[in-house]
Amino acid sequence: MTERINGQGFRPADAAGTRRADATKRAGGSSSADSSAAPPPSTSDQVNLTRSGVLMSKLEEIVQSSPAVDADRVRAIKDALASGSYEIDDQRVADNMLRFDRELLG
Repeated sequence: MTERINGQGFRPADAAGTRRADATKRAGGSSSADSSAAPPPSTSDQVNLTRSGVLMSKLEEIVQSSPAVDADRVRAIKDALASGSYEIDDQRVADNMLRFDRELLG
């Protein structure tokens, strides 16, 4: 994923000179450099996101708006446990645990 910033950004080399010129102006003195020759800072910086960046942003919005817990599924399991009809497939649980371990270990 690439992100491109167009326009002039902050350059550390400019910072020291700008601070000195600003300090001189506040102190009421004059700077030896002509401050009117410097262009004003850019106020129209642009950021271009890739298609995958835009899709990731949309995905994040969808995930944020989704509930963290499936309340209907939780209610169904609680009801099945209370009635004694909930069955656990121990072989399936073991297979899934082994598959998960294999995926972690690569």
